[in-house]
Amino acid sequence: MLPILLRALVLGVLGEEYSYVVRGATLQCSQGTYPGVLNAMYSHGIYIKDKPVLNVADAIPGAHISKEYAFGLCERKYGLPCKPEIAFGAKWTHGKENVLIEGEHALLSKSTLICSCPGGGGIISILDDGQNS
Repeated sequence: MLPILLRALVLGVLGEEYSYVVRGATLQCSQGTYPGVLNAMYSHGIYIKDKPVLNVADAIPGAHISKEYAFGLCERKYGLPCKPEIAFGAKWTHGKENVLIEGEHALLSKSTLICSCPGGGGIISILDDGQNS
């Protein structure tokens, strides 16, 4: 079973145009001026091209997303440094429901995350899955 899962991970999500997201993926906030990077505090034990695959719970500012200047300057905060405000326990949307990584859905390139900074926040999306960078 494990070789089948690993093969599916390497080849991407079968039947969909979305891919699994790994450490080093490029992110963009709809209210930020620059892209950011998705990190991982530790590996969940599943890898694609020697990079840890992430899950939908990997959404913590300061651990997975930079705490300051994460996306350059924030347009909602009138050009002040971007400091993502992610609600406690918030997760990325649209994970791969039938693939669990440490009990959480695998993170896909179509996933989004809501920033709740004052003034309406922004939508954080994945520009590049990180597999080839």
